[in-house]
Amino acid sequence: MSVKYFKLGCLFLLCSIWGSSLLLVAAVSHSPGKATQSKREIMEFAGDHLFENSLKNIFNSKKNSIVRVVCVAKAEEGTRTDANDAKQLLGGTGFFISNKAHILTAASIVKNSQMIWVDYRGASYSAECIGIDLQTNVAVLRLLQPPNEFDIVDVDENNAMALTEIGSFIVFVGCKLGMDPLPELGNVTGKNISYGDNTFVTTYLRTNLMFCGGESGAPVFELDGKLSGMMIASLPEMASSFILPRRALSKVVDVIISNGIMRHPKLGIEVQSECRFNRGQEIVISKVLAGSEAEKAGLVAGDIIKKVGNFDVSYREDLYNAVFFECQDGQIAITILREGKELSFQVKNEYMVE
Repeated sequence: MSVKYFKLGCLFLLCSIWGSSLLLVAAVSHSPGKATQSKREIMEFAGDHLFENSLKNIFNSKKNSIVRVVCVAKAEEGTRTDANDAKQLLGGTGFFISNKAHILTAASIVKNSQMIWVDYRGASYSAECIGIDLQTNVAVLRLLQPPNEFDIVDVDENNAMALTEIGSFIVFVGCKLGMDPLPELGNVTGKNISYGDNTFVTTYLRTNLMFCGGESGAPVFELDGKLSGMMIASLPEMASSFILPRRALSKVVDVIISNGIMRHPKLGIEVQSECRFNRGQEIVISKVLAGSEAEKAGLVAGDIIKKVGNFDVSYREDLYNAVFFECQDGQIAITILREGKELSFQVKNEYMVE
């Protein structure tokens, strides 16, 4: 074969390969379904990877603020197995909240304590309880001789009253059954001002996280690392739990550290929700307790509560939160609607008996 024909053959082969490549590229570019599917798979993979990294980051950034709380407590009546069995060993989770080695944990763990210590990174430290609030199940501890270094969880609500939204992913870091801190992922599934026959002093968040021994008092975080609240109650019958939101936790902590005790105010009234035409729901005073500060201030049955402190009141939940956040010392301003007229009263605080 001559050189001339050999060159022509090679040229023809190259052109054929190049043409086939163009057809292949055109076929791919004109198959939007396949291209979209491939892009979606890449995005899903990247999304999963980012989600996993966010969980790792939360745990790694918070684990050095978590402690295991252990106490020797006086056994409550009815729980003793022997007449001489007057003590029990209880455990939970806590977390540092200040440079002064203040630690938050569950009041149910330490309320009858005779001795408290915390385990932190392989060492044990003596602690004292400086105050508890049984209504919200919060206790503040302080280490007597703290470690040289520890991380802190910010509980300051920074005037942000918003709750973690229902459906949000959350992560709690607790010491399950006395183990080292470990994370668990869940969701916020609801908001409650009451459960069964129990009415809470403020709105709690409900989650699908279950916790067992050792996890009461664990902090709960949103995926951006912000504190959502603290584990305070388990609901095994619903495979759920309640957490006290950060905004309420901040309030309780400030009062306990300042006063050593959290006293919960009451208004001395009973209320009911009523639906009014063109006005929606309203909170109406159904009874004013005899001798109460509300009676002394001039509130009467039939008054419609419109505002307590800085809180507008349209629902029963609004009223409870208003009392929780606004009524602590001195007097509280209450605005009511009576026979079409808006009136304001100053009501002196009363307090619940623990």
